[in-house]
Order: sequence, then structure tokens, then C-alpha cells
Amino acid sequence: MPAEALSPDEAPRPDAVSHDETPLPDAVVEVAAPAKVNLSLLVGPLRSDGFHEVFTAMVPVTLADLVTARPAPSGAGLTVECAVAPGEDNLAARAVRELERRLERTFDVQLSITKRVPAAAGLGGGSSDAAAALTAVERLFALDLPARLRYEVAGAVGSDVPFFLWPGPQLAMGRGTVLKEIELPEPLHVVIGLPGLALPTADVYRWFSERPAPKRAALAEREVFVGRTQRLVAGLAAARRPRDLAAFIENDLEAPVVARHPLIAELGQRLRGAGALAAAMSGSGSSVFGLFASAARAQRACAALAPTAAVYVTDLRPGDGPSAPSLPGSPPVK
Repeated sequence: MPAEALSPDEAPRPDAVSHDETPLPDAVVEVAAPAKVNLSLLVGPLRSDGFHEVFTAMVPVTLADLVTARPAPSGAGLTVECAVAPGEDNLAARAVRELERRLERTFDVQLSITKRVPAAAGLGGGSSDAAAALTAVERLFALDLPARLRYEVAGAVGSDVPFFLWPGPQLAMGRGTVLKEIELPEPLHVVIGLPGLALPTADVYRWFSERPAPKRAALAEREVFVGRTQRLVAGLAAARRPRDLAAFIENDLEAPVVARHPLIAELGQRLRGAGALAAAMSGSGSSVFGLFASAARAQRACAALAPTAAVYVTDLRPGDGPSAPSLPGSPPVK
């Protein structure tokens, strides 16, 4: 459930979590790990913890990785197979390690991640894999994790990870871990352009901090930011058709990225030229998405973007779940 719905109770003791220590040797759990797009990403002042305040409307989409969990021999511990980030470098491994730390136990489990979501593209692929790994381990070992514990484990791994625990559009606030479920008109027809450029999130936020900006007192800067968030909330609530969302598609991180990589702006222009109602960079980039009025227009735009890689997606809703492994998407990333 979204973080807003969590009770204020303390996380449970490790011995309060029920579990079955011995999954069947041939058991297999598959969990889809969907990508996301940031319809709107507003970046505010620096917080005391060094993170920027953010306010973003995020939507999970039907481009997805697949996380598969199998029991490993007793004493084998955790292994993670992934073509992009194998082993302990993967956020999925960090999620399992954090769960082990909090439960004061280890898991003998093999995780295999089939990648379809490009890495370092602003689509949340690694964060979604971490959330899916958490879900897969919980199911494989028949754990009964309280919602608060699940959320705290996810938040300890990364700012975007809690978002992927609950399917459907949400507002993410604070450093991105405070969540509120929202309703948006559907379906959303989206084309994601993939320029093949990897942008580390830390670099993008540093560029944002270095940008020329109006000099304001801290209080005035925060007031401006809060005013923008209020207008976004009101606009999303008033939207009745997908095309009504076009006026609110924006990304504060895009300008500093474009200043260093003009192809991001060019890709947005190509999407609008192909009929997008609006286009913007997703997250910290480098992917750029366009919102279209219909599936047919979106599919034509995909072809028009060649030779740039592109994928047509729609939005996921709570009824779809993130756990069905049959989500459509591009071929696995090699």
C-alpha cells in the first residue's frame, strides 16, 4: 500500500514475522518489475539530509523486467544473475540483504533478472527489480511481512523502491519515499524514446544544483516550490481525459541535462513532431517519453523515431498487479 496508508506502529520484531523455512526444491516464483515514467517532476530546495525535495507524479508502465526466484541449496546464500549488474552490485541483492538484516536471518535463494528496462535511463528499472526481488523472496519463503516492514526495507535500498511495491499512479514527495495514491484518466498511450545514453542520477542532480537560478531566500524558494506542487495536484485532480494531462508534463531536471546533451531536446521535438500531446525526459534521464491521444498514433510514432530505439507502453493499474510476469515489452537487454 502507499506509504501514506501505513500505520505509525513500530516495525515488528524479527520473531513476529511468520515464515516457512523450507520452500520446495523445485519452487519458482516470477515477479514482473515494471518501468515507470515521471509525468511531472518538480525539484525543490536541498534538504538537511543532502537530498533535494521532490514532488513527482509517477506511473508504472507495461515495459518490465522479470525477476525469478528459486531456492538454493542449504548454506549457499544469495546469488543474483543479471546481464547488467550481477551479484551484490544489484539493488535486488541490497533489498534481500536489508531484509536479512532486519529479520536476523539469511536466505538461500537464487535470483535471476531478465532485463528489458534500460539501466540509467530514468525509468526506475533497478529500483523496480529491488521491489520485485523483495516480493519474490517473501512469496518463495511464505513470509508474512507487515506492510510497514516491507516499506522500510524498500526505502532503505533507494528512494524509488517503495513506489514499486504498489501498482498504479502515485505522487512521490520528500526525497521520493512519501507516497500518495492518485487517480488519473486512462488509458495512457506513451512512447518512450531511448537514446542509449546512461546518465548517473547523482550527476544529473549535481548539474541541477549548478544551474543558473534566481537568487531567493530559503523561505521564498520553498514557497515557490509549494505553490507549484499545489497547482500540479489541482491540475491532476481536474483531469478528465488523458489529453488533459499534457499541460502538466514537465521535468525540472531536463534543462541542465539538455545543456550537456542536446539530443534529449531533439528527441522531445521528434516526439512532438510525431504527434505527441506533450513530451519530457523521465526521471533523471536519458529516456524521453511522449503522451499520445491513441494507441494508433503512438505506434506510428514509434516507427517514425527510427533509428532511435522506442517502445510503446500503456499505464499499469492496481487491478493489473505488478506480479503477472506476462507484461509486454521489448526483447531482453543483452
